[in-house]
Order: sequence, then C-alpha cells, then structure tokens
Amino acid sequence: MIDIKKVAVLGGGAVALATSAELISAGFTVNMFELPEFRENIKSLMNEKRIEFSGVIGNGFTDLNLVTTEAEKALYDVGLIILAVPAFGHQAFVEACVPYLQNEQIFLIETAYFGCLRFAKAIESSGKKVIMAEMNHSPYTCTKVSPNHICIDAKREEVYIAALPAVVNVTKLLEPLKSIYPKMKPAANVLQTSLDNVNWIAHPTITLFHMGLIERTAEYILPLKDSLSHSVIRLMEAFEKERLALGKAFGLNLLPIKHTFELGGETLEEALRMSSEFETFKYEYKDGSNQYLIEDLYYALPPLASFSRQVGVPVNSIDAVLKIFSVINNVDYMAEGVNVDKMGLTGLSIEDILKLVEKGYY
Repeated sequence: MIDIKKVAVLGGGAVALATSAELISAGFTVNMFELPEFRENIKSLMNEKRIEFSGVIGNGFTDLNLVTTEAEKALYDVGLIILAVPAFGHQAFVEACVPYLQNEQIFLIETAYFGCLRFAKAIESSGKKVIMAEMNHSPYTCTKVSPNHICIDAKREEVYIAALPAVVNVTKLLEPLKSIYPKMKPAANVLQTSLDNVNWIAHPTITLFHMGLIERTAEYILPLKDSLSHSVIRLMEAFEKERLALGKAFGLNLLPIKHTFELGGETLEEALRMSSEFETFKYEYKDGSNQYLIEDLYYALPPLASFSRQVGVPVNSIDAVLKIFSVINNVDYMAEGVNVDKMGLTGLSIEDILKLVEKGYY
C-alpha cells in the first residue's frame, strides 16, 4: 500500500523548499530530487539535509530524509510526487522520473500550466498505473534567502486540485495534505485547474507596460506596488474577462482572480492595492525577462489562445499581448509554446475535450 505521507519533492528552488518545509513540519517524510545538471543548487542541502524556514508559517528548521540527484532513489517507496519547479522545467523532471514510477503513486504538479494534458501520455508510457494530478497554483509566495533558508512571505490557504481523468477523486486520496492546506478543494477537471492558475494575468501585462524601464539596464527590479497603473489594471481586467468566457464555454464556473489571490475590495484595482502580500513583492528582471514571464509566454498564453481558436471563443487581448511579445522577443510563441496540437487535442470539439479530461486519453 502506497503511503501518501512519504513524499518526493522535485526541484531545489524556492517553492520546493517551502513545500518541503511545510510537509516535514506536518509529519511527512520528504525526499528532495534535483536534476544532476543543477547539483550545485542543492550541494549544501545534500551535506546538511536541513531547511531553515521563516515568514508567515513561523521560524524553525526541518530535516529532509534524502537529498539526491538520482531520481530512482528519490522516488522509491514514496506515495506522492510533487513537481515544484517552474513550467519550463516540467518536461525535464518528467522525463527523469518516468523510468522509476511505481503503481499507485500520485504525481502532483504544483502549479498547473496544463501539465496533466502535456504529460499524460509520457507518464502512461511508463506502464505503471500512476495517478496524475495538478494544483491550480502554488500556495506560496517565497524567497530563497540562502541555499538552505526559505522565507515564506505569504501563503494562500485555498488550493484546488484535479486529476486526469477527473473521475479519480484525488482530493480524497490526498486527504493528509489538508493538515497544511486546510481549504484544499476538488476542481471539476484539469481544465479548471489550469484556467484558475491566474499568474499569467499579472506577469505579461505588468511587464509590457514597463518594458521601456526594464530594458534600460541588464538587471531591473520592479516593486509590484509601483507597477499597478490604471492602464495595467484595465488590461488585467480584459484578460480576466476572456479567461472567464473561455471557462464558461467548457461549462466551468471559474473563480474570479480576486478570490484566487484571497483579496478584498470591491474591484480588482482596490483588491490589488489593499493586498499586504503585494505590498512587498517585486519582479526582478535580467536582460528584459524573468522566469514568471517565460512561463506565461510559453505555457499559459499560447494554450489559452490555441483553445480559443479551436472552440470559437475570442480572446482578443490575450492574442494581442502574445503577438506583441512575439515581435519584441523575435519568438513565435504560438508555435514554440504549448498549444492544442502538442497536447494531442487538435480538431476536438468542446464535448470531445470534456470527455477526455473526464475519462482520460485511453
């Protein structure tokens, strides 16, 4: 019998450390796996196996069971695998793990970005009966103070989880996680978890309106509280309207962005300006970009635009921003990023797609 309280956390970055620290504090046994080419990132953790944490969850230390660059060792005899890296790192970790998966394990992608639809066939190829699941967003806003020290600036209590296929009651299987995510709830399916990952509403819109400043120096820091002009917020509101319309086409009653970010206020502008989390958060750019923007331009906006074209729901603002960034960066994001073709959904109707996410590919 697989033990859900034995966990492999994939990645050695800020979110992986925050996730590991909370799991261990709640009594879970955690193995950490990093790709061999990033061994230096976890060298200190490999020696000490100890994470220092601070911030909203308190201050203290937790001890990892294992820190390794060998996937086979990290995945052996664990019940839950949590992929806690940016979307552009997902594929490399999936490929590293596929040969060592075991029956009944749950493979949970911590921030969706259409991960289940992207990797279902690869994981199926393992021949093991693995349950794929994804969370709509990472609960943590956090900063890696040092290789062993994570500061959790904010934590969202409510997360939504769905499995592919949706008929699997994954929240029941993950009941032990409610000790750290007490408001964990089931989403209708993996379309909802990916459409309710609303990070992409903020990152491209804010960056686009500040590119003139960002490009002045090789490194640029933009405090979020200083970036929310009326123009930025109006574009964010347009993105939000298009997201909700796309969800409605699939029969989904998506959460408004204000709810997802657990914000108060009557309007989105009021909510963002009242947020204590966003009071201190800042975007750090290097050569005009950062990991959040890369995620959204390859793994959020293209699949959204691609879905919209296939099911006949216009997303004109999303399309426009994607095209502008394609010109600015000289990258065809619709071709290079995730799209319905790469997810094996080309030509499928809304009904076909809903059947697939409900019952799976096979």
